[in-house]
Amino acid sequence: MYYLVAVSLLFTVLLTIGIAAAGLFSIVGRFVNARSERISAHARVAVLFWLRVLPVVTAVVVIFAFVLPAFLLYEPHEPQETVGIKLAVIIVVAMGGLLLALFRVFGSWWRTRRLSAEWNRNAIRISVDEVAIPVYRLKHSFPVFAVVGVISPRVFIADQIFETLDADEIAAVIEHEIGHTSAHHNLKRLLMQLASDILVAPVGRFLDRAWSEAAEEAADDFAAAKGGRRAAVDLAAALIKIARIIPDQPAPTMPAVSYAFNGEMLAARVRRLLMLADRELPSISSTRWNGLIAIMLAVAFIAAFATNHLVLARTHDISETLLAFLQ
Repeated sequence: MYYLVAVSLLFTVLLTIGIAAAGLFSIVGRFVNARSERISAHARVAVLFWLRVLPVVTAVVVIFAFVLPAFLLYEPHEPQETVGIKLAVIIVVAMGGLLLALFRVFGSWWRTRRLSAEWNRNAIRISVDEVAIPVYRLKHSFPVFAVVGVISPRVFIADQIFETLDADEIAAVIEHEIGHTSAHHNLKRLLMQLASDILVAPVGRFLDRAWSEAAEEAADDFAAAKGGRRAAVDLAAALIKIARIIPDQPAPTMPAVSYAFNGEMLAARVRRLLMLADRELPSISSTRWNGLIAIMLAVAFIAAFATNHLVLARTHDISETLLAFLQ
């Protein structure tokens, strides 16, 4: 019973803190997105990503830094609590979320592997100047222009794209896709989906949509910053030309993919790219060191409290109250 109570407590904290934080951060995300004109796309992508994954990260940190140590230190091996219907339901729901997240990882890997194998059979590798990642020319019924994969990304370009776009336009769209890969957008999208699965509750879905839109704008900014104002115009022209050759059929299912064309955002992206061509281009700066410093400070802050016995004792008292409420 001791270990069963511990498991039920940890799952309860995971869902309680995770769902509450997801709801709060979703409100913050709406505030950030409403001021998109004042905040760069690069910054919005980073903020929206962390707002989506931090609820789960926060819950996990609280569990392993505070709740579990407090339980092991202060809970008698013959606990007074029992696992009733409420706690049993929480365990089942939390386990379902974790299994769904694991299934998502395996499913994404498996479908991406099959997609890559299928496309590789109908593609030939081509050489593109100053492009480090592999680029393939693909025979496909849909005008595909996408980056596939998380660990080893590859660019696939359908024959129709080569027949429709000129060299400068193709170069601009490739730079857009490189913008996705350099920012690891495919990996971040998968992590956001995992965070959503673990929490089970449909809280924070707005952040997924807002992040996807910001990611496309950030990749557009990357292409414009790399290729100059002319690249912004070329990319806008490419999007319009691709829209004209999209067949009247659903786009193929593409897991772990950054797809160059998003019809719902077409008009907004074209307007934004043309505006970029008429003003000072955004600079693409790395925030890696800032993020590392922030993580180190957070770890030091958490460690200072997690090693304080008064804090752990108070954490155990709160845990006992929570378990009593769920009896």
